[in-house]
Amino acid sequence: IWIHVCVHFLLFITIGVHSDRLNVNPVTNDIAKLSTLRQNIPKDYLIPLEYIPKEEAGMCWMKLNIFYLEESLVRLSEKFGNVSSNKENISIFIQILQEQRVHMQDLNDIMLDFECHYREERFDTNQYFDFIEDLLRAAQNKEDAHDCDVPPCPTSPYPPLIDEYSEGELLPEVVERSLLSLLFIPLLAIVFLLVWKVRSRRNQDDVQQNPAEEGLTGTEGTAPPLNTEISEKNMLNVIEIV
Repeated sequence: IWIHVCVHFLLFITIGVHSDRLNVNPVTNDIAKLSTLRQNIPKDYLIPLEYIPKEEAGMCWMKLNIFYLEESLVRLSEKFGNVSSNKENISIFIQILQEQRVHMQDLNDIMLDFECHYREERFDTNQYFDFIEDLLRAAQNKEDAHDCDVPPCPTSPYPPLIDEYSEGELLPEVVERSLLSLLFIPLLAIVFLLVWKVRSRRNQDDVQQNPAEEGLTGTEGTAPPLNTEISEKNMLNVIEIV
């Protein structure tokens, strides 16, 4: 009897520990990686996100926003290279959201009921990752309701936004500075051409002045022979007188 009791007790402990390991939520350890993403992504990034605010979604806020947040993270991860640490960290949160979403029942039906309440806005880096952290903590605390009260639709639909992930608006600061530096290259070329033309004109003026100076020096060099001719004439006059 004691042997059977001990065996059942050990089995109970083993099954309980195993079930606890299966129910461990990885959100707690991974939320710390959000601070790394905050530091690596510039603060002036404006990331679009389709969502429903808590005032309208109520207890179904986490369930109603998990799908579009996952889509937004996928688009954000595509802006980084395959070996980027940012892409790796973002893929971790995408996987967490996918695992949470798979276990949600009737998610498509609930999203269709709240379809008119979705709006798309641009979040800066801090607001975006604050939203992610709030949703992950809500998933960790299992803040989910099966019955969601759908408020009446707004009188006018929310206007769509242009995708903020265009190449021109999400360029890193280093690339922007390099583009600005490229604008100075034509200016430097123009300045170089002007200096070259001024120097070439000065060289031409110097060449034109040098022949005139050489002519003057040449006439001065022929002056002494005139003196010898005059001395010879004087000598002839002296001879004639004698």
